[in-house]
Amino acid sequence: MSITVGQLANAKRRALNLFDKWNDVTGCADPGTSRYYELQGCIEDAVECGAQAASGVHELLDSEKE
Repeated sequence: MSITVGQLANAKRRALNLFDKWNDVTGCADPGTSRYYELQGCIEDAVECGAQAASGVHELLDSEKE
């Protein structure tokens, strides 16, 4: 199974929308703050990890290369 760039972008958007709904209820991170953007980055990395797992590949994420 492989995933296209567009499918990955859609998956990230979906995950970030779910995060925003959750964050609106919990108030965990104020939008526009560094904490909010760090959480978004973690979510995007998690989506990429899931896509890699579904595709049967393992490559370092950009955040792992830094």
